[in-house]
Amino acid sequence: MWAARLENLVVLPAVSPYDNPASAQALAEFRAMLERRVDFDRLAGLAGGSAPMLLLGAVDVLSGDFRAFNSRREPITADMVLASAAIPNLFRAVRVGDGTFWDGLFSQNPPVRELVDTRPDELWVIQINSSRREGEPRTMVEIADRRNELSGNLSLHQELGFIEKVDQLLEEGRLAADGRYQQIVVRLLELTRPPRSRSLGTASKLNRDPAFIRQLLAHGRARAEEFLAALAFERAWRDRDPAAVLGCFADDAELSSAPPFPDQAGLRGRQRIGRFVRQHLTTSLHLDPTRKQVAGDRVTWTVRAYRDDPAERVQGRAEAELRHGKVVALRLGG
Repeated sequence: MWAARLENLVVLPAVSPYDNPASAQALAEFRAMLERRVDFDRLAGLAGGSAPMLLLGAVDVLSGDFRAFNSRREPITADMVLASAAIPNLFRAVRVGDGTFWDGLFSQNPPVRELVDTRPDELWVIQINSSRREGEPRTMVEIADRRNELSGNLSLHQELGFIEKVDQLLEEGRLAADGRYQQIVVRLLELTRPPRSRSLGTASKLNRDPAFIRQLLAHGRARAEEFLAALAFERAWRDRDPAAVLGCFADDAELSSAPPFPDQAGLRGRQRIGRFVRQHLTTSLHLDPTRKQVAGDRVTWTVRAYRDDPAERVQGRAEAELRHGKVVALRLGG
């Protein structure tokens, strides 16, 4: 891990994993660890059944073709897992059948297209690479780190953008709802990089320190609780149930609304918020299912409002801040 960080600070000779005996040893240890902890024979018995589907993405180094190993079509093996994790500067390519594979980062990351073929109602994405960054990357560590984040997100957002476009065409009636296509709600849960991860740059992805891993797990649990609370709030809003919506707010919550929605300065407390919920939120304001919901430090939805003429539809955003399972702030605006 520290050698990887040092490469971002000073010029070190690049060593191919094929010239480094430790690379082959690491791959063998990785395989042995998998086989100790995963009963691949039992998994093979589930192939083709109704068990949850496991997809592993990899790309054939020689042909350039993307490959998704699908547990419903073939038994998953340790080599398939290794192929999906074969980062070129760390591991040698992994042979599976007639193919020679690297990590699927270079093609579909993750294999969203294969998931869509199963016709899900919703798609939940847990994104570990941040979409946004506050400051301009300046040091070599920051530049390499940001390049890694952007390359990891590129194919993901292309795939999600395609799904959103199909959703919009279905909503507008420009694609026939004949069973070939269906609307898929996309939910994106974006994790935040802890400070220590930022300081280490991309090398943090090799960090196996137990305290660091516990920190990541605690962060994941906290984000999951906020995400589930946001789902409950969204469900109540969709059902147009004022009492249920109001029950999602904390006692001292604050709500504000700006054009194109009703212009309303900060409302604090459930009683004052309740009037806005009954008059606007659960009547004329509707969540847009064709746009993805993003859950990060805050949860954002795309919102529609209808004027007297249904053709006069306006669109804006709703942004909720949650704490301890309750909405503590809700802001609506353009």
